[in-house]
Amino acid sequence: MLEGAFSLLEVLARLEDGGLSELAAGAGLPKTTVHRMLDQLVALDVVERRFGRYRMGPAIVRLGRAWNPDRPLHTAAAGPLRHLAAATRASVSVSVAGTGSPLVVAMLPGEVDDVFPLRVGSVLPPGSAAEVVLAAAAPALAPPEDHGAARWRRRIVAAREHGTAVDHYEADTLVACLAAPVRAPSGKVVAALAVSVLERGRLAGAEEPLRRAARMVGANLARMPQAWQR
Repeated sequence: MLEGAFSLLEVLARLEDGGLSELAAGAGLPKTTVHRMLDQLVALDVVERRFGRYRMGPAIVRLGRAWNPDRPLHTAAAGPLRHLAAATRASVSVSVAGTGSPLVVAMLPGEVDDVFPLRVGSVLPPGSAAEVVLAAAAPALAPPEDHGAARWRRRIVAAREHGTAVDHYEADTLVACLAAPVRAPSGKVVAALAVSVLERGRLAGAEEPLRRAARMVGANLARMPQAWQR
């Protein structure tokens, strides 16, 4: 029951607004089950119902605002993210390693929002540039889905050599991403800073602002006592 409710909320988060049939189809659950779950979630203010359609309710919004898995990193990245967004006109984000693909912990929206909206709490697609950057600084792990071992090794080696990683993937249109590592005062890579654009040719001009912003985040972490524990 709990697993089904979370699946339903994931679908609702992706759609932002949906009717019973499309929510049931997206969650892969019977309409009767989804209807019962929605009634319970509405009663708890987790979901709102308006004119037969559903969206996230105030309770889930309050919980979302309270979620901050890495407050020092979020604080350290705030200014550099603004500078990077202004310099590149791109969608910018900070991600950390999760149990699967990296998890976005800070972001500023930009041009890719219409085709691939990045939000705090979003899980990046397997094999993203951010995942390559994080994997390049970690012990060898199995490649993500859709990646053979040889291709994954090549991407890891390239990231170690260049200090950045690139990825292109299809949403409604092609999205191009470039990521660089963020280092704690100890030198450990703790996050990936990335820019996402709709024209891959713009990545070359974004590389130096990206590297500079990543260094700025690291410098900010060095001024925060909590970060020294990393």
